[in-house]
Amino acid sequence: MVKKQRMPKRNQSDKYSRNSGRILLGSMILVLVVLGVRFSYVAVAKEVKGHKLDKAAQLIYQSQNEVQAKRGEIFDSVGNVLAENSSTYTAAAVLDKTQNDADGKPAYVKPSQDKKVAKQLAGVLGGKPAEYQKVLANARKQDLNQVQFGQHGLKMDVTTYKKVKALKIPGIIFTPGTSRFYPNGKFASDLVGMTSEKVNDKTGKQTLTGMMGLEQAYNKQLTGKNGVKTTSVDDGDLAVSKHNQPAENGYDIYTTLNTKLQTTLEKKMDALDDDMKPKSAIAVVMDTKTGNIVATTQRPTFNATTRKGVGTYWNNELASTTFEPGSVMKGITLAAAIDTDNWNGDATYQSGTLKIGDRAVTDWNNGEGWGEITYARGIAESSNVAMALTEQKMGADTWEKYIHRFRFLKSTDSGLNGEAAGTMQFKYPIEQANTAFGQAISITPLQMMQAYSAIAGNGEELKPHVVEKIVDPNTKKVVYQAKREVVAKPIKASTAKATREQLEDVIYSEYGLGKMYAIPGVKTTGKSGTAQVATATGYSAPGDNTHEIHSWMGMAPAKNPRYLMYVVTKEPQRNTANIATDMSDVFVSVMQQALQMSEDDNKVVVSADQEVKIPTVVGGSTAEAKREVTAANLTPIVMGDGKTVKSQSPIGGQKSLVGQRVFLNTGHDIAVPDMGGWAKSDVLAWAKLADINVVIKGDGFVSTQSILPDTKLADGYHDITVEFKEPKTN
Repeated sequence: MVKKQRMPKRNQSDKYSRNSGRILLGSMILVLVVLGVRFSYVAVAKEVKGHKLDKAAQLIYQSQNEVQAKRGEIFDSVGNVLAENSSTYTAAAVLDKTQNDADGKPAYVKPSQDKKVAKQLAGVLGGKPAEYQKVLANARKQDLNQVQFGQHGLKMDVTTYKKVKALKIPGIIFTPGTSRFYPNGKFASDLVGMTSEKVNDKTGKQTLTGMMGLEQAYNKQLTGKNGVKTTSVDDGDLAVSKHNQPAENGYDIYTTLNTKLQTTLEKKMDALDDDMKPKSAIAVVMDTKTGNIVATTQRPTFNATTRKGVGTYWNNELASTTFEPGSVMKGITLAAAIDTDNWNGDATYQSGTLKIGDRAVTDWNNGEGWGEITYARGIAESSNVAMALTEQKMGADTWEKYIHRFRFLKSTDSGLNGEAAGTMQFKYPIEQANTAFGQAISITPLQMMQAYSAIAGNGEELKPHVVEKIVDPNTKKVVYQAKREVVAKPIKASTAKATREQLEDVIYSEYGLGKMYAIPGVKTTGKSGTAQVATATGYSAPGDNTHEIHSWMGMAPAKNPRYLMYVVTKEPQRNTANIATDMSDVFVSVMQQALQMSEDDNKVVVSADQEVKIPTVVGGSTAEAKREVTAANLTPIVMGDGKTVKSQSPIGGQKSLVGQRVFLNTGHDIAVPDMGGWAKSDVLAWAKLADINVVIKGDGFVSTQSILPDTKLADGYHDITVEFKEPKTN
């Protein structure tokens, strides 16, 4: 018997259907209500996914991203890079054990690998492996997910980054960034300055901001203006259109510096600093025809890239620090006296000691003097009494007028931040007399250079320039061009000539104190200076060289000076017997080079159709460096047989002519090359890297050299004489 299937009752089935219909209808009504509310909100609020909509595109919204402007670069006078932007990388170790790469392999540093990883990183980044192990161990104790290695691995350059990356260490990651790179290290760092990195708390973006030198003074021009990248997106997050507002890169700054002179000056000031260890020292060279500062440096100094040497306190000695100049001021007193007909070099006076009220002016030899001598001899002997008597003859009012005519006690408006104006004590007769020989008045080196430019420039006082021009890289337009600027005419042209002639006695008379500052083959003139240091209890004792400021202001050629140079050494702490030797070495070496330079040395020598960029190969292998230089259509000259390039010349980043020699110093077992046919610039570049003194004779190209090619410098050679001859012409 087949059992019949029981069928539901009709009224039960209808009940189920009615219930389902009600649910469906309710759902539909709910959806319609939600959509209605949504559409109403969009219509009223014009907003989708939190983005406001305009009337023309109610279903579209926009996203914006800031485009960082490139900070402008800083160059020397002919376009060699002094400051540029550089990509940097910071290394960190991932310690989170949950991290894996795309293939599922561990992407963290295993505790068992700490020792190996530490050794690998130390081999590239420096330091001791134990330092890295300690960092990793401490981070694990604190249960950190990742950790950096302090200064090690911080802001690595591209070359170092590639070396670390090549190690392929699991768990070592890199964070890219931008920093400021100064390819020449401490080269004119006191003038160029440096930047600091600031991070926007809201956006997380990093900005470089100048904190000293030109980087600070021209921060606004260098910074530029950020752009905006705008993307329009529909409600389905699909890009519809794009609109970009490009960034306006910062302006480029071209300084007045001549790299060749600056390089020589840095080397000579290093030698002075190493020998005497002064509390500070500065040297500055000015072109008397333009007012351009063509070289300047100070000690102590710093490396702007590594920050080594900056310390907690830093002051720009060129413009921000004032000091009593001592006897260099006598040149100004002399000029004022000649200009007012109050100077007779043949007249005589009693040297030694001069009473002024209840005070006394004494000559530097403990007030003994040299008996009754002429004023001409007095200026050569640097007699304080001679200048005090000259001030009295002029009268205090006249002398004070000339102090202001020479624009002392007033900023030179060089453009550098924090430029000082100086101070003076001039109320009492003794103070008035003291200012005549450089005490009781404080000045900056820029002020003294500006004042002496009138003596060098036939009465026209020139404003010193440290910036040659400013260029908009976006348009290549020159937005600022320095011009020769006469700021005053304190003395007559005849006065300037007579002053220079009188000051020649300082170098060439039998009793002159500046004999060591004579430049072979070139008539030179100038004035030495020694100033006692003012303290809370009075001035330091005469003759205490360690508490005195020693200086030299010189110009050459004497008849029509082209360059003016000021060297100041403050409170040398050792080897004070070498003061004149060391300072004259700085002056003579730099001035000789300046006077021997052709006009082409102050111009860009690269033609537009032949220019190439010199690669930076320092730190790389010698073999790879040779290949890279050759590939750039340049000629590598390897110095020594070392495996790594320690330094190079010219430095990387500069523009050069095709075929130029690039010297690669490997720092090991350097031999003298065959210099036949080399230019002077090549010889000087090689000698600098080889740390050997070169004596140049003649002009043209190398014809003979005093040390035979392939001779090892390790055999004790310190000097080489190279003779040049002009090529024969038909």
